[in-house]
Amino acid sequence: MRADNKYLDLLFLLLLAIVIVGLPYGIRTYDRQVWQKKIEPGAKEFTLTGHTERGWLLGEVHALDVLSLGQPHTPVEKPVIEVHKGDRVVLKLKSSDVIHGFSLIDAGIIITDGIHPGKVVLVSFIADKVGTFTFSCNAICGKNHKNMQGTLMVRA
Repeated sequence: MRADNKYLDLLFLLLLAIVIVGLPYGIRTYDRQVWQKKIEPGAKEFTLTGHTERGWLLGEVHALDVLSLGQPHTPVEKPVIEVHKGDRVVLKLKSSDVIHGFSLIDAGIIITDGIHPGKVVLVSFIADKVGTFTFSCNAICGKNHKNMQGTLMVRA
């Protein structure tokens, strides 16, 4: 009888491990499908990830990717996004650590609800003015909040 319980326990442990490992992949796949339905074909997509120490980072970045235990801090590189006038621009805004905000005043975009870690906020607009515009975090997110800036360049 004890051998049966041992195999049953092993089976439940194996099922639990499969669920724990498979769940994040399933959620990511589902999210990608949902996003693709929300994003117009031909739109210029950019992912911006907010990080308290490093500012806005271009691309999908996780907290462990920018963790710097005992290492000197690398200088913050503010991202530059380049598009052409008339382009539909979609920004996938993420946070790798704390709640961030976002504002691109020249496009009329101000997010006040916050960008929470693990969530994605989609922002879509048409780049209708030529020029160089600054986007930033509009929620005080830590001592390096001033680093939370980037540039949108719209070319003719």
